[in-house]
Amino acid sequence: MSKQSSFPENWSTWLSGNLLWAVLCIALSLPACGYELTARAPIQLPQDSTRLYLDKVTNPTTETWIEPMLRSSLRDELTRRGNVTWVDRSEAEATVNIDVRSYSTADSLKGRDDITLKSAASIQMVVTFFSTKTNALIWTSGPITASESYRGPSETQSSSGTLQSTSGKREATQEAIDLAMRKVADQLGQKF
Repeated sequence: MSKQSSFPENWSTWLSGNLLWAVLCIALSLPACGYELTARAPIQLPQDSTRLYLDKVTNPTTETWIEPMLRSSLRDELTRRGNVTWVDRSEAEATVNIDVRSYSTADSLKGRDDITLKSAASIQMVVTFFSTKTNALIWTSGPITASESYRGPSETQSSSGTLQSTSGKREATQEAIDLAMRKVADQLGQKF
């Protein structure tokens, strides 16, 4: 006489299927409890300033193409998470400055023939808010550092013999800047 078990024959399939449903249910219920992913969490702007003017971007590097990336990324992140309106200086409640402290690219992995296989773009910056009424500092991010790796050499040699940046370097820089701006917004998301 064989024993009949109430447990399914293929218990690993049953367990993984039910575990998947449990994880899915928990993940879907978290927003209902007030939990949010930090990249989507709303932020609290200093002194409830929602009308901002992006004033200065200090970029000590020779990479002039970084400044538009910084401006665009900060505007996008704060608009998405902070309900910000970007206005002229005369209409602003606060001005925002970005101070790039350092930017670098470095080779982190080389192959047998000393050919670069993996590189990284790193940026360190500080974002500050100033009141337009008093010109006083009302918030600072402190030093924010972000880096992103990319494959291939950071530079290639053109037919004329000059070194040119590759798109991998710019893409990695853009991703590092976007990450840094998310970190800035995350700090604004913390109650101060």
